[in-house]
Amino acid sequence: MAWVVVMGRGCNPDAGSRSSRFPQQIRRAGRPPPATMGAQGIRSVLTQRGSMSETSPDHAGECQVLVVGAGPAGVVAALLLGDLGVDTVLVDRRTSVSDLPRARGIHARATEVLRQLGIEPDMVASALPTDARMEVRSTLAEPPLVTIPTGGETFAEVSPCEGIAIAQDVFERVLRAHLPSRERVSVRLGQRLTGLTTDPSGATATLDDADGTTHTIHSAYVIGADGWRSDVRRLAGIDVIGDLLGQQRCVRFRADLTPWLGAPPPSFVRMDATDAVLLPTHPDHRWVSFHIAELGPEDPADLVGRMLGVETGAEVLGDVLWEAGVQYAERFRQGQVFLAGDAAHRVTPIGATGITSAMADGHNLAWKLAAVLGGWAPDSLLDTYAVERGAVARSACATNRLQWEAARTGGQPNIDLRMLDMGYRYASSIVTPDPRFPDEQPSSYTPSAAPGARAPHAWLDHAAGRSTIDLFGRAFVALVATDDPQPLADVGARSRVPLEVHALVDGAAA
Repeated sequence: MAWVVVMGRGCNPDAGSRSSRFPQQIRRAGRPPPATMGAQGIRSVLTQRGSMSETSPDHAGECQVLVVGAGPAGVVAALLLGDLGVDTVLVDRRTSVSDLPRARGIHARATEVLRQLGIEPDMVASALPTDARMEVRSTLAEPPLVTIPTGGETFAEVSPCEGIAIAQDVFERVLRAHLPSRERVSVRLGQRLTGLTTDPSGATATLDDADGTTHTIHSAYVIGADGWRSDVRRLAGIDVIGDLLGQQRCVRFRADLTPWLGAPPPSFVRMDATDAVLLPTHPDHRWVSFHIAELGPEDPADLVGRMLGVETGAEVLGDVLWEAGVQYAERFRQGQVFLAGDAAHRVTPIGATGITSAMADGHNLAWKLAAVLGGWAPDSLLDTYAVERGAVARSACATNRLQWEAARTGGQPNIDLRMLDMGYRYASSIVTPDPRFPDEQPSSYTPSAAPGARAPHAWLDHAAGRSTIDLFGRAFVALVATDDPQPLADVGARSRVPLEVHALVDGAAA
């Protein structure tokens, strides 16, 4: 949800004024407990307590939103829509999570979304223990040629969360486990989208079971989150833009490499002798190796043995050839249809940007759909999704191309992960420019009150683990640096827009 910082007693709440400086407590983000806001340092006024969405005759049908695809984007969107009171149906052609090698972690911004959903503890408990280092080796028979620390960019100063190393199949299982707790969300697995028609009143989707049984669902809106080979995108007639970077052979295997790589293992190993990359994926000694040059018919067990250069008794679990690309959809919205996650954009697994971007898509779109369905925002609000997330997707593709080339050569691109994760600013019709902030994006991340920026993190109660980030989720949020938040609260009470006003009391953190 959006936020605003309002300064001083003489502010004009109707103008939605913004400050170019942080209140004292926000400027102290990331410092130790003595410099944090105590429990008395924030006073909250809730001016609208109702749901963001109410079922309305204008949006009749089997559901308000149909989400196609139960990957990260689709499940996050469905969970958020359910929390916001939107009747949602989530469908996926698969009945279980794919164990094919894909992404292997998320960034801190994605963990913040999990925190909002109440899933962060479960995901952290399922994380893969790895050491924050990259090694370059010829084979395991020789010592490392180079060891490079990869954990230098901590998020502790700018977020209550950190990134999580976790295989995508484990990640998706943890996400899906929380779907039954959302009463407004119905899940239908094993159904594939085979037809889609739209008109200004909504969309009609045709779904087929594996046995050929056909179902029809009517909805106000459709979210296509069904992967890069998206049926939604194909049926909507939306083209893609971008390039294929090449092919990779991926071999999944199980082997105890502790005698050579230690425990926990490095997060990334480049094997120069075979031009391969080796990554741990699961705590039970499962690994995946990516081979750019070795695309021939060689037996995968022989390929793994030659790459490792030592006898490990490796058990091959799978072998697949896949295309690496940086591509995005020509449009993220077409009428009642929206694209999210890999259906809208795809990058290589390098850098763990794919899941994070997919979750951000669902996070951006869910509240806007709830606002329109709730009757307090016009349909044009939904156009800002394509503007905001499309710009981020294009930037992510450009960055991922650099990461791909660096991985091929064994180098590291000069990329500020905190900037990549949290530093982008949305610019659309709902973001009012402020001349006190330059238009150009900075090269490194600094917490900012600029319009369109992510709200800065500050500890409200460090001992209890409560952050300003925890104030956001179900409504618009105003952070007010004044002793009297009531005037702004009164403005919110006169509108249908859900608004929470939080007064940051100066001096409480002395």
